[in-house]
Amino acid sequence: MEKFLAQLLFIVGIVVWLAWVLARRYINRDIQFKDHETREPPSDRQLRWHIWNMRQDLSMLAVTNFAILLVLLYALVLKY
Repeated sequence: MEKFLAQLLFIVGIVVWLAWVLARRYINRDIQFKDHETREPPSDRQLRWHIWNMRQDLSMLAVTNFAILLVLLYALVLKY
């Protein structure tokens, strides 16, 4: 029963993490590309937007790597 509960909580955690990632990445209104249709050199605002977007992508990579680490720890600690 204890192993089943640990596995269930782990699966729930993965689902919550996936929902958080998808909500941040695809539902966020700031990520739409409507401001970038012109062919002029980018303004300071656009450059700041790109830098912010790159920082968000790096943050997402860190979260993804942490999730992979959790899966590996789960496989090692809670093995059958």
